[in-house]
Amino acid sequence: MTNNEKIVRDFIAYFEKSWPDSFDEAMEFFAEDAWYQMVVPTIEPVRGKAAIREALEIMKTKVQDQKHDMLNVSASGNVVFTERCDHSLRHGKWVEVPLVAVFDLNDEGKICGWREYLDMYNNLSQHGLSFEEMQKTVRK
Repeated sequence: MTNNEKIVRDFIAYFEKSWPDSFDEAMEFFAEDAWYQMVVPTIEPVRGKAAIREALEIMKTKVQDQKHDMLNVSASGNVVFTERCDHSLRHGKWVEVPLVAVFDLNDEGKICGWREYLDMYNNLSQHGLSFEEMQKTVRK
């Protein structure tokens, strides 16, 4: 396992069984200028460590609980690919969200890019959400 793979696995582990009580430790994995894109290319990226934290806090208020199964991980240089099946509880219903997340790490081992590829229609239909409601999952 490469060091970058371990860094990403350690970060994702904060979300494995449920929401963390606090995002303090998880946010230590990010560079100050990091960005996060919840759905590529549909939802615009959130830019900056503080904005990512805010997006996760907002998401935690809208998604009552979440967990995931890590299926595969591969690393090449400063890029780490993860294949997961996320499970999210929203409006009293658990749904499965298969996705691939790609992480870019800088030379200091900090996450500087995090993007997730998933079937937006599958996610919206399972949750019974409009596109506008989904956008608000990471924004006020």
